[in-house]
Amino acid sequence: MNYFQNYQHADIDELADVIGELLQNPITIEDADHKLIAYSTHGESTDQARWSTIMSRRVPEKVLTRLWKDGVFQELLTKDEPVHIPAKDEVGLGKRVAIAIRKGSDVLGYIWAIEVNRPITEEDDEILRQAARSAVSRLIQRQGKRKAEEQRRKEFLWELLLGNHSSDTLIRQKAESLQLNLTAPYLICVIEAAGMRLEQYLYPLLMRDKLLWVVDGSQIILLIGQQGTSRKVEEALIRKVQQFLADSLGKLQSHESQGQVTAGYGRSYKAYADIVKSYHEALHALKIKRLFPRETEGIHGYHELGIYRYLIKLKQWDEEQGYENERLAKLKRYDAENQTAMTETLETYLDAAGKVNVTANRLHIHINTLSYRLKRIEEIMQVDLEDMNQRVSLYLELKLDKLNREQ
Repeated sequence: MNYFQNYQHADIDELADVIGELLQNPITIEDADHKLIAYSTHGESTDQARWSTIMSRRVPEKVLTRLWKDGVFQELLTKDEPVHIPAKDEVGLGKRVAIAIRKGSDVLGYIWAIEVNRPITEEDDEILRQAARSAVSRLIQRQGKRKAEEQRRKEFLWELLLGNHSSDTLIRQKAESLQLNLTAPYLICVIEAAGMRLEQYLYPLLMRDKLLWVVDGSQIILLIGQQGTSRKVEEALIRKVQQFLADSLGKLQSHESQGQVTAGYGRSYKAYADIVKSYHEALHALKIKRLFPRETEGIHGYHELGIYRYLIKLKQWDEEQGYENERLAKLKRYDAENQTAMTETLETYLDAAGKVNVTANRLHIHINTLSYRLKRIEEIMQVDLEDMNQRVSLYLELKLDKLNREQ
C-alpha cells in the first residue's frame, strides 16, 4: 500500500500532518543539522524535548548529546530502517521512533514520531519508510543550499590552512558572514588512512562534535576548538582531541585493511592567523609517526614528540655538512662481516634507558649474553655506555640512521 500516493504535491508541513494522522502521534521533521523544518498539528500531546525543539526551531543541545552518547544517531546514520528509542526522561525525551531521510549515502534530515497517543508498531515502520522516501524531494532543494554553504566554509578553512589571511579581525568577520563559530583555543588534527573514505566512516563523530573539516587525498584535516577563558581550557581542548582520536582511530582500525591508520595534531593557538602553524605541526607529527611507529606509539601531539621533533632538521644539517658517524658505521660493518646484531642490541638498550633486564627481555636473550654484547660494543666503537653524553649522542645517531633508511 502506498500511503502517500495522493500527497505527491504536498509541501513539507502537509507531509508532517499526513504522517501524524497515519500514526496518530505528533511528528517533527528536521534537517541534517537538527534544525526544525516542519511539525504536525496532530493533537496537543507532546513532551519537553519536542516542545523545546518547536520553540527554539532546533533540537536542544542536551538532547542531541544524550542521543549521540547512547548511539542513537550512529544507528540513524548507518541504517535505512526506523530506530525505536526508549524514553530518556532526564532530558525530557519521551519514547519515540525516528528514521533518517537519505538520498544515497547522504542524510538529508530526520523524521521523529513521539509515542504519546498509541504505541508505534512494526507495521507502522512501513509508514515511516515511505514517509522518508516521500520527504526526499522536499529536502533536496534545502540540501543544495546547505551544501553550498558548507562548501564555502571548507574553502575558507583551506584559505586559513594555507596562510592566506593574516588579520585575526578580518578572519573573524568572514567567519561570521559564513555563520561559522570560531572557538579558541583551537588546534589542527590530521588523520591519515590510505584507501578509505574517511569522511564517510567518521561522519557520526564529525557531526557529534560539530567539527569543521576538509579532505586532502588520504587525509582528513580537522579544526577542533574549545570555548573558554580559564587557564585549564587548553587542557580541556587536549582531552577533547584525545577523546576524538580514541573514538575515531578505534572505528577506523576496525575497518582498515589496506594500510596504517595514523593521526597527529599541532599545538593550540588563540589567534586564527596562526592556524597554519598548527597545521604544519600536525603534518610534522604525522610524518614522524609514519617513520617511527614503534617509538611514537600512543603519541599524537606535536608537543609530545620530544627529540623526534628535531630529527628531520638534524638530518638536513648532517646532509649539508656531509657528516657520517664513523663509530656507528664501524659497528654496522662489524655486524655485516660477522652476521651479528650489535646495532640492534645497542638501539634496544638505549630505547630501554639502559635497563639491562628490560633490554634482555625485549631481545629474548640471557642477561649474561647482553652483558657480553654491551662490552663488545664498547670495544668496537670505543665508547663508554655509562657516559650520558655519549649515550644521548648514540641514541640520536641511531634514530637518524633509521630516518635515512626509511626515507
